[in-house]
Amino acid sequence: MTLQTLERKLKPLESPVKSPILKWLYLHLPPQSITNKKILRAYTGAVSILLQEMELGTLEQQDKHEIEKYLKVIVPFIEEYEKKEFSSRSVSPEDMLRFLMEQNELSQYNLAQDLGGQPVVSDILNGRRKLTREHIERLGKRFNITPASFYSQ
Repeated sequence: MTLQTLERKLKPLESPVKSPILKWLYLHLPPQSITNKKILRAYTGAVSILLQEMELGTLEQQDKHEIEKYLKVIVPFIEEYEKKEFSSRSVSPEDMLRFLMEQNELSQYNLAQDLGGQPVVSDILNGRRKLTREHIERLGKRFNITPASFYSQ
């Protein structure tokens, strides 16, 4: 079957989605299983932007409602990937810190104040130093997660 034939057959079923925002999201970031970190970054970045826009209150109520529907579809794919990624191996506190830095697009410099300086962050990430209980408590507050997230399972 050619692409043209398939398009002709599917044309009558064209998207019932009317919202321009949803059409754009479904076209560029369609709901799908996440298979690698690059795709994960794209979806988590989109979720972050959408949540920020919703918090700012600049969206019309209908657009906000449509974005909420999209998030309900996308977030389970993110959770599924992250669960699979972290349950397949033991996660050290340093691995968790790397993951949080990646997800929040933070550099070592961004965490320097929380951990006692950029050299300390570097030492932690390079395995020359361990996160202390105090570090973990500060990071838990910064990322709004339980400190237990940093302990190996």
